[in-house]
Order: sequence, then structure tokens, then C-alpha cells
Amino acid sequence: MKIDNSILKHYLRNVMFITGTAYAGKSTMVAMLAEKYGMVQCGENYHSKVADEIIVPERQPSLSYIQTMKDWQEFVNRTPEEYEKWILGCSQEATEFEIAELIYISQNKKVIADTNIPLDILYEIADYHQVAVMLSPQEMSVEKFFDRDDPDKLFIREQIMQSKSPQKTMENYKDCLAKVNSKENYDKYAKSGFYTLVRTDVNKDTKDEILSILSSHFGLCHGVPSIYISTERLYIRPFDEKDFHQFQTLLDLNSGWQLQKNNARQFFDWHLLNYGKMDIKHGYICFGIFLKESNLLIGNIGLNEHDDLHVPEMGYGILEDYRGKGYAKEASKAVLTWAKAYFDIPYLVGTAEVSNLASQKVLEYCGFELIGVKNLVVHITQERYDFMTYRFDFK
Repeated sequence: MKIDNSILKHYLRNVMFITGTAYAGKSTMVAMLAEKYGMVQCGENYHSKVADEIIVPERQPSLSYIQTMKDWQEFVNRTPEEYEKWILGCSQEATEFEIAELIYISQNKKVIADTNIPLDILYEIADYHQVAVMLSPQEMSVEKFFDRDDPDKLFIREQIMQSKSPQKTMENYKDCLAKVNSKENYDKYAKSGFYTLVRTDVNKDTKDEILSILSSHFGLCHGVPSIYISTERLYIRPFDEKDFHQFQTLLDLNSGWQLQKNNARQFFDWHLLNYGKMDIKHGYICFGIFLKESNLLIGNIGLNEHDDLHVPEMGYGILEDYRGKGYAKEASKAVLTWAKAYFDIPYLVGTAEVSNLASQKVLEYCGFELIGVKNLVVHITQERYDFMTYRFDFK
């Protein structure tokens, strides 16, 4: 029997998930959020109590490895490739136990979970505001792994010290940790489209700050969750009051926005008001595209009801000095991933004037499929143009 993901999503509506890399603060935040908001706390490996009673090697070989391995020396001396395969296998096999446990405990109370459920499954069973990704740099995940007073980690360290060559075994085990915390795996989280926080300074106590940020994101302290989409070079988010000066630099992006130059303040406030509705079927939302390294606003990306087609559309614009660097592709792909998780819609459309080859390439790169050429009205100017019209299906 296979349960449809939409059914699982309904039953998991009271669950908030925190995922990410080691030493990013996930366990601490799960505990603090649970205490502050009276949520059920599901810490690391919360599913194991039930799983340990049920698992069998034939069905769950990775979860059963502790039972089937020769001894702990075998455990600490595996190759990085074997270790990564085991970690990924445990994540996949534990997912069913996690989901079953979360459904069981969350029907009448909110739950916060430190989860290992793979990203591709989280996309299907949770909305954007239910998931947060917490990351730490690889060197922190590896070098700080044994720094905590954690019984499991202390036990593994003890087994390493009992090996024939403790130094060599420790180096190998750190190579294993580096493998599962590789840049490739890190980037999967960083580019997931989910709300992402990166821990960079272990010496600075940021727990209260991060608690406040996550409370806002999960909608625990007020009704509207925050939105922060992170990519390799960019972050995409709603505008806020401090962005007004930079926002005015965007008013030359297209003819429609140029008409608002003498009405910039009211136009900006209109954008802020739209975030309260988050309606792209009959309304409009627009996010700023910022460079991570400088916090500079270089463009915008919007989701809205298309004036003529009356279906949700994605549109974007990049300031001239920053075109040709792949920023539109990077932002668009991330927003599509976010939109799939956030909105219950079957598809988006995208349009580009027939002469705008660059915009067409962005849409095609992101997976939009060409429908055809349509003569459409730009309502703000009441002018007609031929547009290449595309569609992106959320499959």
C-alpha cells in the first residue's frame, strides 16, 4: 500500500521540520522552540524507539547495521564511501518511521522535529513555512564533531582510541564526516529553496536571535511567516521598510515600473501590503534579488495573476549592470522550487517578448515549456505585443 503525499501533507500540517548539516544548532533550536511554544519536541533520532523494535535486516539493512556489524572497530574503520552510503540509507529507511511517528503525535498539538527526511520528500509532504534548513561550514561540521558532551559521540571517540592506530582511524573517520558534509551535499541544502540559516561563528552566542528568526518563519509569533530564499550567490526575500532607497533603483526595469517614478513611495507601500495576502492567483507579490556578498539589490522577481491569461505568472528583472551573469536563472530556479512548496497551484506561466531572447533562455533553462506566440495586452500601458508564452508544470 502506498499513501499519497497529499494525504501525508494534510496529516503533517502541525509539524515543523528542521534539517541541515551537523553542528548547525538544529538540536538546540528544536529544544528551545518546543519549550517556548509548548510544542512536542522530537530530537535527533526520535523515531528510533519504535524503529528498533521493528526493523529487520532484510527490509532495513542500514538501520539494522548496528545489529549485523562484526564489532565497533568495523563501524569506525569503514571507507568514506561506505559511511556515506550507510548515512543515506538510514535517512531513507527512517523516513517511514519518522512520518508515522509524527502523524501519531501531531494531530492535536504542534510538533518541532530535528529530521533526516530527505529534501525531495519534504517538498512533497510539507509547505515552505514548515521547513527550515540550518547549515554550518564543512570544517565546522567535521572538526567540531567530537567537541560536544554527547554520549553517542563520546562512545565513538572511545572506540576510535581503542583501535590499533587511533590517529589513522580518527583521520579516516573525519574523512567519512567530510564525505557526508561535502560541498555537493551542502549545496543541495543551500539551493533547496527552503528557508535557510547558516552558522558561521561558534564563539558568538546567537541562540536568542536564531530563535526569534525561526519563530517568525514558522509563524509561531504572528500570522505571516517570513520568506528568505537562499542560493549560491543570492538571497531573495520580500522588501521591507529599510529597502525603500534601493527599491527606487528598480524603477527603470520596465515601462510599467517607469510609470511609478513619481509615485515611488505609494508603489513601494503597495508591495508591502501584498505580502499580507500572499495571493498569486488573483493578486501580486514581488521579491527583491540581493547579492549575498554586498546586500546590494540587483533586481526583482514576481509572482502574480497574468493580466490577459488570468493564471499565475512568474516575471523577473535584473539591473543592466548585473545582466549576463546568470543571476536571473539562479533566482528564477530557486523561486520556482520555493513556489512549488508554498503554493497549491498546478502550474505557472512565463512570457517574454519575441525579441527578448535572453528572457526566453532563462525560462527554458528553468524548465518552462513553450506553448506558442500570443498577442497580449500590457494593461498598465494598454499596449499589445507578441509574447513567447511558456508553461512550467509542478509535477
